[in-house]
Amino acid sequence: MTGDRVTERLSEWVCSASYDRLPQEVIDKTLNVIFDSAGAMIACSGLPEVEAIIRVLEQQGGRGECTVIGHPNPSSLINAAMANGGMAHGDEVDPVHSTSVGGHVAAGPVPTALAVGESIGASGKEVIRAVTLGYELGGRLMPIFYRERDYVSRRFYHTAIAANLSSAVAAGVLLGLEPQALQVALCLATYQAAGPDNMTRDPAHMGKTFQVAAANRNGVTAALLAREGCHTPLDILDGTHGLFDAYLGKPEASSELLQGLGDRYAISDVMHKRYSAGSPNQTYLQALFRLLQQHNIAPQDIEHIEIHMPTRGVHRVPTTRHASISALKVCAIAASTGKLDFYQLHDPAGAMNAASEAMQERIQLVPRDDWRGMEHGRHAIVIIRTRGGKQYQEEVWHEPMSRAELETKFDGLVAPKFGTAKTQRLKVLLNELEQSASIRPLMKELRA
Repeated sequence: MTGDRVTERLSEWVCSASYDRLPQEVIDKTLNVIFDSAGAMIACSGLPEVEAIIRVLEQQGGRGECTVIGHPNPSSLINAAMANGGMAHGDEVDPVHSTSVGGHVAAGPVPTALAVGESIGASGKEVIRAVTLGYELGGRLMPIFYRERDYVSRRFYHTAIAANLSSAVAAGVLLGLEPQALQVALCLATYQAAGPDNMTRDPAHMGKTFQVAAANRNGVTAALLAREGCHTPLDILDGTHGLFDAYLGKPEASSELLQGLGDRYAISDVMHKRYSAGSPNQTYLQALFRLLQQHNIAPQDIEHIEIHMPTRGVHRVPTTRHASISALKVCAIAASTGKLDFYQLHDPAGAMNAASEAMQERIQLVPRDDWRGMEHGRHAIVIIRTRGGKQYQEEVWHEPMSRAELETKFDGLVAPKFGTAKTQRLKVLLNELEQSASIRPLMKELRA
């Protein structure tokens, strides 16, 4: 499919897509993505996996020009992009892509755009444009990866692969790369992309955190090298030996990246998470909490909980995973405590107490082979049977979060780390981002 010139045509479109051509509803979506991602990064800035990355980066030194979110000491551009990238997917709280129901697209362009934007003194509009266009490539890659990859025998971590490229686009846009240089940046980013998906056996979050941290480092590095005039083949998204051939064995899939380009922006399909838990858990949790509250069901009243979800979703959330991902653990904690928040799930003493362990034995996941469409990732059925012999059931589809809900979520993530006054200052700066002449005051406020 080299005749499609996908890499060239995509790069030309990105470089020509000015801020003034972005629809206001797309700008509003991007502002929500940056807002939600900032809350996630602040909350995740103190996680053990993130702290380890930052300690290593500090040992390497570097010019202190860019903010490491939630920490007092600035670092070099590449180091800050890596550290903040790790925070962006340090847990399961960041925005995901609705169409693919789980791809953490925002974790690529947002940390990169903030770090590069700070380094050059970019305006809020310039950062918004970079995030929108970086998300465009990531959001187009993710549904293809979700549809085509093998969920059982040959897996790769799609988020990490997409984040390398979306980060390169965000950095390249801010650095003013011309189309051919952006093609080089995409190639160099792809050269660095790796994404083994053995995290299903990882009881912590290090694999996901590090791979996305590295992706942001890689994307910024690729764009900087392209700016220096480095040269590579210009067709990494095309034909044999390219990205789609390497990861899917389907080079022809690349042509989908150009379909409807500029007509509908990928960021319009963002899905914000209500709960600090893996994507397959989001929909059933809505029904679970609603049933518990509407019928005043106490933990001790529950005899059995049955959750219907797509088979591929069950594969993604086994019991070997962290308490924020494993469906059995997530459901057990929610049912036994009546809540589910970030700091609860990352309590150093452990999220699973005796009550949650006992509740887990009463939960059954029912994989639905008949739910094969991508839309069913936002579909669930929850059945609760009580010890009193009653049964309650709800079939549910994911309900998008409102801006008011995003504000409440931000407060819950940020205030425990930064306090109420600093949280409010940050909200003002983020809400006024479109009018900001420079994002440096925002980045300074994001330091501890």
